Amino acid sequence: MTDLTRVVIISGEGTGPGAIEPHTGAPTLRAIRARLTRERCGGDRWAHAIAYVADGEGVNVETDSPRYWSPAYDSALSKD
Repeated sequence: MTDLTRVVIISGEGTGPGAIEPHTGAPTLRAIRARLTRERCGGDRWAHAIAYVADGEGVNVETDSPRYWSPAYDSALSKD
């Protein structure tokens, strides 16, 4: 099970890079999925969540597939 205390939500429209925001809700899979559903606006937008694992690695919260942890994610988390 992935630790869900450091999670960013990346969402946007079309093929653009999207906005990076920290997930500030409960650190549970259910809460993150609910946030993604709201971000997706019934299909008008795209969204995914990346959780920090270790050593610059991340994981897609929904698919459990490995993802690169960008320094931009750390910047988004430190804005709190």
